[in-house]
Amino acid sequence: MVKNIEDNIKKFLEKKNIKMDRKLIVFLFFFLLSTIFWFLNQLEDEYVTEISLPVHYSDFPNDKILVNELPDHFDMRVRAFGYKLLEYKISNKFLPYTVNVNSITLRMHSKSSYAKFFSLTRLLNQDIEDHLSSELEIVSILPDTLFFEFADRVFKKVPVVSKLDPVPATQYMIRGKIQFEPDSINISGANPIVDTINSVFTESKNIPSLNDNYDKKVDLEKINGVSFSEKEVVAKINVEKFTEGTQKITLNVINVPDSLIIRTFPKEVTVTYFVALSDYEKVLPQLFEAVVDFNETASQNKLNIKILNSPDYIKSLRYNPQSVEYIIERKE
Repeated sequence: MVKNIEDNIKKFLEKKNIKMDRKLIVFLFFFLLSTIFWFLNQLEDEYVTEISLPVHYSDFPNDKILVNELPDHFDMRVRAFGYKLLEYKISNKFLPYTVNVNSITLRMHSKSSYAKFFSLTRLLNQDIEDHLSSELEIVSILPDTLFFEFADRVFKKVPVVSKLDPVPATQYMIRGKIQFEPDSINISGANPIVDTINSVFTESKNIPSLNDNYDKKVDLEKINGVSFSEKEVVAKINVEKFTEGTQKITLNVINVPDSLIIRTFPKEVTVTYFVALSDYEKVLPQLFEAVVDFNETASQNKLNIKILNSPDYIKSLRYNPQSVEYIIERKE
């Protein structure tokens, strides 16, 4: 074996054009071998070093909300044999340690707008050692104290509001309003936050070229520090082919003094609109209200027409004429 190693060293040196005699080669071999044995021997000794341990938290009290930030890692000084520390240095990570908040001892620190508790991290030493390795001993942990600030959890029911942008295909229209199942959800969190929330929103989403009914799940936008009873809802959008419809509407005059009569030319206005095929027969003249205002006679020769009421299931309402001429007469 020694002969083979010696030959390999000699070949390596020859490639590098380095000339060395046999005695030097043997010396280098035994020097390297002794270094390896020395290193292995050192691994059997105990050392103290610093490590960083990732930390997660679980099982908070159900009726409380954590309102402060907790450390995401512990800086620890640990004692262990060299080979164990070498293993850590090579991998440079440990599996995260989970602090079960319900199982640790929490002591009251103070109480103002929030209840503040604390727990000493040294009380976790044994559990952390079991988590890491039985061959590793904790010397110290930083931070030495964990602080928890809790607010009372409050509940509230709020409606779901759409941030969807549905675009119907050519010759199609959206019939009615977007519906959600459920149309409202329960939220919970700290009172100062929940008190300001009056609705929750769906994700922003463009839905192009709709030519059929839409019935799919959509995500709800998250709110930091607030829990939702539902993470998503079902959006229902009814889509239908449309046609054009027209109606002649009698024009009414408002704000006319009792002593006067006003006559408009013409007396009717024609309204044009788009309507879903299934709603076409439901559109009647009496569902519209078209008016002109007598008060405008003092400043202009024509009166502008306004449409005050129309069915909510029609789209793209237009009307003609936009204004009318008039004459004013006194009552006899």
